[in-house]
Amino acid sequence: MIESTAAKTLQVVVLWITVLVSAMAVAYVSHVCRQKYDQLTALERENNQLQVAYGKYLLEQSAWGSLQRVETMAMEGLDMHSPQPQEIIMVKQ
Repeated sequence: MIESTAAKTLQVVVLWITVLVSAMAVAYVSHVCRQKYDQLTALERENNQLQVAYGKYLLEQSAWGSLQRVETMAMEGLDMHSPQPQEIIMVKQ
């Protein structure tokens, strides 16, 4: 009977240790999960900011390359103009 009680006590102790280790593992995994979720949301925020910046960049690039702006710069900066019909020369090969 004493051996049976000792065996049962040992089983209970092993079970309690298993439960405590399991509880610690759950707490740790929950903590890691929260950290990873925080990292994910920070990266998503950064992604959104980068997409906004890229959109602004595309708009700016479009504005810099617009035909009207190029024509204005050519007229003002290089003193260029559109040719008159009598200034156009047709070259035949």
